[in-house]
Amino acid sequence: MPDFNNDLILITCASGKQSSALIPHLLKSFKKLRLQCNSSKSKQMLSSKYPGVEVVQADMASPSDCHRILDGVTTCHLVDPPFHPHETQLGINMIDAAISQRSSSSGPFTHMIYSSVIFPHLRKLLNHDCKRYTEEYLIESGLNYTILQPTHMMEMLPLALLMSQKTPIYQANWNPDTKFSFVTVLDVAEAAARVITHAEEHYFATYQLVSTALPLSYTQVCELVGKHIGKDVAVKQKSFQDAVNISIKMINGGKEPPAATKEIGARMFLYYNERGLVGNNNVLGWLLGREPTSYESWLKLKVEEINGQKA
Repeated sequence: MPDFNNDLILITCASGKQSSALIPHLLKSFKKLRLQCNSSKSKQMLSSKYPGVEVVQADMASPSDCHRILDGVTTCHLVDPPFHPHETQLGINMIDAAISQRSSSSGPFTHMIYSSVIFPHLRKLLNHDCKRYTEEYLIESGLNYTILQPTHMMEMLPLALLMSQKTPIYQANWNPDTKFSFVTVLDVAEAAARVITHAEEHYFATYQLVSTALPLSYTQVCELVGKHIGKDVAVKQKSFQDAVNISIKMINGGKEPPAATKEIGARMFLYYNERGLVGNNNVLGWLLGREPTSYESWLKLKVEEINGQKA
């Protein structure tokens, strides 16, 4: 059972979608959190948002930084930077640092939760395949671990932008009729919090995280959006080159990405164009102890939230 007063929980990529949704859950239970980020801008934002919480700037590509941020840590929720050309190595660096910390005479490390991705064995998807090697390294590390495998995120939809447009047009990066199983970060964060707060029940488990009961295409998603915002949403597919160039540059903070990062995105868009991602939500329902969030329920919640911010 975790010691909620004394255990130190490390959350990596703390300004990202997954970690941002997880942190409020943990603040309800744990007294000591350490939030890792990569940039000074993120550090400033996190320190302002969570006064009194330790925020550290560190590069997981640096083994010494990994050892520094894991010092004294009991549990680590590991999220890697998306589309990083050396993502596998970043995960391995963190696992090595956790092994070293646990092996020291005073090291309290007990649990590594790795946020992977659904179907890491899909070799055509480079951003999935790289996580397969991290999973393997973690499984063989001797650490107590839990692997979470979220599918395609509902939060990828630019809902606020669509709501702001007089005649909304969803600019699709791939074939909008390809089917996906979706998950919301709200469900992912709640599941991760349960794993952290009830750690021993989840040692050595791998959980596929899917919220939606049936797969949906973005064409169907936009029809649902139209019903909730009272405006028809048109769907237009971008050219492949525009999709890659614009989206990957955005993910890279507006800067021109490395060639390897662009290739990762290009391979993903090609795959999504033909195959999508389809999984099952039974495991997430069991883990949450409730029905996972449907796309319609998520839309209702987010539309109300966005409208509330305008008021």
